[in-house]
Amino acid sequence: MTLHPLRSIRVVPLAAAVAFCGFFPPSASAQQRTLDGVNFTGPLITPNPAGLPKGHWYIEPYLVRVDSSAYYDGSGQRRRSDEDSGAWVTVVPFIYGFSERVTGQVNLSASTAESGRARSSGFRAGDTTAKLQYLLQAPSADGTRPAVSVALSQRYATGSYDRIAGNPLNAQGDGVQRTSLSLAAQQVVWMPNDRPLRWRGQLTASPAPSRVALHGSSVYGTPDGFRGSIARGSLLGVSAAAEYSFNPRWVGVMEFSASRESQRQLTGYAPDADGVARRIDERRPSSSSITLAPAIEYHFSPSIGLIAGVEFSVAGRNSGHFVSPQVALGMFF
Repeated sequence: MTLHPLRSIRVVPLAAAVAFCGFFPPSASAQQRTLDGVNFTGPLITPNPAGLPKGHWYIEPYLVRVDSSAYYDGSGQRRRSDEDSGAWVTVVPFIYGFSERVTGQVNLSASTAESGRARSSGFRAGDTTAKLQYLLQAPSADGTRPAVSVALSQRYATGSYDRIAGNPLNAQGDGVQRTSLSLAAQQVVWMPNDRPLRWRGQLTASPAPSRVALHGSSVYGTPDGFRGSIARGSLLGVSAAAEYSFNPRWVGVMEFSASRESQRQLTGYAPDADGVARRIDERRPSSSSITLAPAIEYHFSPSIGLIAGVEFSVAGRNSGHFVSPQVALGMFF
């Protein structure tokens, strides 16, 4: 999706993306081309670095299904999980153009989950993300001069994540107030048949956030009566996508993403069977994930488009293996 409903980050690192621009300099014939009549909604994961025109909104509600029956262990081997798990997730990005260079965005989310025969108590609010993006270089009219931008994102812990005794599936957040900085680029390449292929790439880095205080049962597997905290790791991610416009209504999409979080540390106290507090000091190893996301877009008009696809993991370490069909309706106002 233009944003990922489950992970803040995510076939080209940005350095390679910038180098890629040099292979397609604008030609005289390219300067005469126009993107009038060409429609893109944007892919499923990598966000739009070009921003929005001043005074305009873009709203794109997503419906996402996530299913997992396996995980990747510390050596990268895929293992069968004890129970199948899944979730329905809704994510609604609200994007607004404050000026020709500054774009703001807020993502709201909610989800319901299941694991084996257990179910959460309906849809519950997840975490919220706010982002401010600045356009360093605006694209040319035909898209051959790349758009380049930087963005600052802040994730807020609005979803529940601890004190969840009774039904742990009711927790839909992680408690982390994470700040991320990203650098992104986008360019249109005109193919020999005069149809455009648009690629974009993003590199994102997030330093280790502040410790998260935990009380009782939590999404981190702590037991009832636990008192302590978890230190989450730094995060690094890269994603890239390509959209090929077959005609004004249909667009094919292919996307790639990879992310890595450094090790985490859980510390605190929990009562044992005799009610005596025992010390917990647990180092959890770093985790990584690589995913692909093919999709198709259909455009009802230049301002309304539908994208449907599936994101799925292809490799990882200490992370879940998942398949995630999703659909989103993009609306420009």
